[in-house]
Amino acid sequence: MTGRAPATGSWLPIGSALALSVLLGAVTGALGAALPLLRSEYGLADGGGTELVVLYNLGALIAIAGCGIGSGRLPGRPLSIALLSAFAGGAAGMALAPDWWLLCVFALVAGAGYGGLILRLNTWLAQPSMPRAALLLNVLHACFGAGATLGPLLVGHWGEVSGLLLVTGVLSLLLVRATAVGDGAGRPATGPAPRPSAPLLAVFALLALVYAGVEAGIGALESTHLTGVGHSPADAARATALFWAGLTLGRLVVPWAASRLARPRLIGLCLLGATGALAATLVGTVAPVAYGLAGLALGAVFPTALVWANALLPAPQRVNSVLLVANLVGSAALPYLIGLAAPGHPAVIPLALAALTLLCGLAVMVAARLARGSGATAPRPGPRHEMETSV
Repeated sequence: MTGRAPATGSWLPIGSALALSVLLGAVTGALGAALPLLRSEYGLADGGGTELVVLYNLGALIAIAGCGIGSGRLPGRPLSIALLSAFAGGAAGMALAPDWWLLCVFALVAGAGYGGLILRLNTWLAQPSMPRAALLLNVLHACFGAGATLGPLLVGHWGEVSGLLLVTGVLSLLLVRATAVGDGAGRPATGPAPRPSAPLLAVFALLALVYAGVEAGIGALESTHLTGVGHSPADAARATALFWAGLTLGRLVVPWAASRLARPRLIGLCLLGATGALAATLVGTVAPVAYGLAGLALGAVFPTALVWANALLPAPQRVNSVLLVANLVGSAALPYLIGLAAPGHPAVIPLALAALTLLCGLAVMVAARLARGSGATAPRPGPRHEMETSV
């Protein structure tokens, strides 16, 4: 490593990637928020239309799995352009679709573009050769969170979602520079892609799955817990926004403030802080603030874990595909299972979430032990890693 700063032009794809992450988050966050408006527009029954979000997420899951399985065999730049076109075309198609079934088809297409792009963005910025990889990947996730917050706000302000989808589709096409990311990143010069260590990859997949259950579980069930212990629905909704704000702030502040900590130690300390904050939510009067602090502590966990996994394991696109699929599965399954046990027992929610956070910590300890046993070592985060891009 030379210690040279990246050339000014090298930051253009990074800026494009961060801007694209905002747009991806805006569409992802807007679809669920717009369902009541879409039901009215398309004449759907009350409670109907949830298949739109399901198909969008299904498209993402298929694309992430497909790109991971095809790692090393799929073309780089053409694939990225195809994914960007799918997202942009799908978003614009949803904005202009005259029928519900066509809207759902375009949602599947847009979801595939979203999933593939998320995989490639994460794979590129998680490279060990990237300067301050952990910080950049946390900023990427913070940008997605900002977009996911902005999307519903704009839908509520405008009273419709078509304008947001159309504008987002057009703007995403202007970010074609972001399609340069990940082209050839982490691939061997010749021969087949190496296979990552199965036990270590399995532990990281467990960490991704369980962590997703914690993050999505708080987002989905915090208001249920708070109303169950006496807070008003309006106050509970505002407290949930505080958690998401803490999560976004944590992704910006924690990696910068703790840039000299080794990644497993940083993740472990964040999880320990989150466990304490979740335990504090059992005290009803401080629960809203405690959930916000939990978000602050959790923010850096998953992006930093991605960087750590990419430093330890070969075939980064395959590794990230496994971790992102596990993350999606955990987001869907674990909050649902916790919710089944919650009626009549609101304390079950923070207790279950705290238990999952401790399980994440155990997975980090096992991953660190396996890494030491295999002789793999992760570089300490810092500015000295020289950027390697394919542009």
